[in-house]
Amino acid sequence: ITAEREVTLSPQGRVEANIQAGSIVLAGQVKGNLAAKGDVSLPADSRLDGHIRAHNVDVGGVVKGNIVGRGRVALGPRARVEGDVTSTTLAIAQGAVFIGSSNMDEERPK
Repeated sequence: ITAEREVTLSPQGRVEANIQAGSIVLAGQVKGNLAAKGDVSLPADSRLDGHIRAHNVDVGGVVKGNIVGRGRVALGPRARVEGDVTSTTLAIAQGAVFIGSSNMDEERPK
């Protein structure tokens, strides 16, 4: 799935595909990779089996895959990430589960 602007998936939505867009709000379930020029947001109760590459990434649900954020990656209190995170800033809220490694650098990740 490719779009120039925002792609939004409702909480009832289920997709098996890679998604590339300006920004992505994923409230449902996706098996595939997400790539955004802008931001990616996964609210609580969302699930992604795949990797994320975006500017900023906010995770409130479950991600089984690696995350590359050129800016900030934030894990909310109900987030669960099983994979590596590369970003310039990483914020992990109390209650979040992070199983993986973090690579933070002042240089922007590629």
